Amino acid sequence: MTSSRRISSTNSACFKASFLRNVVGPLITVVMFGFLSNTPAGAQGLPCSQCGPGAHWVDVCSSGMDEIANQGAVVGIDTDLDCMANISLILHACSVPNNLLRINRSGPRDDSQNFPGLRPVDGHRDVIDTEIILMCLTGNGVTMKAGLGQGNIISRSLGAIAEKVADNKLADSFFDVYFEVDLGGGMFVYNHEPLRMQVGPEGITCAPPNNSTYAHPTGCVWLFTDPRPGMGQHVANLVSAQHFVNPLILGSPHFTQWDLIGIMIVLLVLATCVFFWRRRVIGAKY
Repeated sequence: MTSSRRISSTNSACFKASFLRNVVGPLITVVMFGFLSNTPAGAQGLPCSQCGPGAHWVDVCSSGMDEIANQGAVVGIDTDLDCMANISLILHACSVPNNLLRINRSGPRDDSQNFPGLRPVDGHRDVIDTEIILMCLTGNGVTMKAGLGQGNIISRSLGAIAEKVADNKLADSFFDVYFEVDLGGGMFVYNHEPLRMQVGPEGITCAPPNNSTYAHPTGCVWLFTDPRPGMGQHVANLVSAQHFVNPLILGSPHFTQWDLIGIMIVLLVLATCVFFWRRRVIGAKY
């Protein structure tokens, strides 16, 4: 009897150690990796940390600087001038100190100062002017920058946030971006006409935006070897662009870290059930 109890106690201890090692440990690791891979560098970059969400959040959004570490882009470049992308780039944030997407944000205004007529002048402060101060993305040996004074860029990248007329919890958002692309080998190209990047009809619900994709709607943007309008040689085109701001982990546009935690909890429960079931089946044989 004593020997049986010792064996049972040993088996129980082995079971606990095995369960922690094979089930709980890996799941905790995955959850922590998910959090760490999706954590911006500062509070200013956390989704919805500055303004919103809620009804008329644009009206009460104070001025400030958003600093967003969680960003990336997919860009299509055409180098044979037929407006068909022959280079596809997957870009991620540059290394410190240029890893943060810095967006300057005005306080609420009756209408945009940079894009007059965006909303009626009616006393309703439903517009915020924005500007990209710094954007730096890199990948595949290519680096893309935006923001006045970044690289050789000589034009401001201005934008705006405007409350949607049909839904005061949502806002349209866009930027007219001037950028520099370092293609490597000493080749730098620039756009002379702004690249319009805007969110889809779903809009944004807060600032900084949460899980938002800014896309170039359509059209070829010519790229030149000189940032000055009318100067340089036309050597390439930007055909497509998607910029992901505070994208949610695992690259899915509709997947949050809380979804990951929920899935991990479900997997933990399932793993526990399987573990106990296997233990019972194996125990029944002996």
